[in-house]
Amino acid sequence: MRHMKRTALLCAAMLLVCTGCSEKAKIDYTEEELPYGATMRSSSSFAVPMTYDRRFLNEEQVGAVANFFGAIQNCDAELYQSSTFDYYVSYQMQDAYGKETPEELIQAIHDNVASRYSDDFTFKMILINELDQNRSAGALSQGLDFMRQLSGDDKFADTVEEAYDLALEWDVIYDGGAKYEVAENQHILLLRVDGKYYCVM
Repeated sequence: MRHMKRTALLCAAMLLVCTGCSEKAKIDYTEEELPYGATMRSSSSFAVPMTYDRRFLNEEQVGAVANFFGAIQNCDAELYQSSTFDYYVSYQMQDAYGKETPEELIQAIHDNVASRYSDDFTFKMILINELDQNRSAGALSQGLDFMRQLSGDDKFADTVEEAYDLALEWDVIYDGGAKYEVAENQHILLLRVDGKYYCVM
């Protein structure tokens, strides 16, 4: 999936064209056929614009990732809580950020990202470059073990129906749209438990 990054700028440009369309004529996604059977879909219908290979991920999975980042971008505590595990939120509040409420937590997470850009940052595009499903090694193995400790359930991994380590690139605009920056090699875990997808970063 490394060849995906080559089309990121093209996909972003196509989305920019779509944003100029009227609401009635707006196209929710564009799609491009790439070599080796890859099909890149760029969609603005999620909480933040997403680009992904639909051979490997479906709209429900991508929507969960988009909601997670949309919550951070918009300081939406309710959306953030629905996008991740309750005990992960508790860990972040108590140990990682030292906050007392989910509202304070999401503001702190937002501010942490904003410190790299500016407070008015928006995710212009999040591109899912690669995914790893190997539970026995790497970031996914470490993440599952960490979540096992947080959940207090020694058999936590057995409750995870699907598990992915997603490698992302996010394109950010900030300073009133005057600046644009690309952050590569960002990672997020996408886990399915009891039929629902949750994100951990």
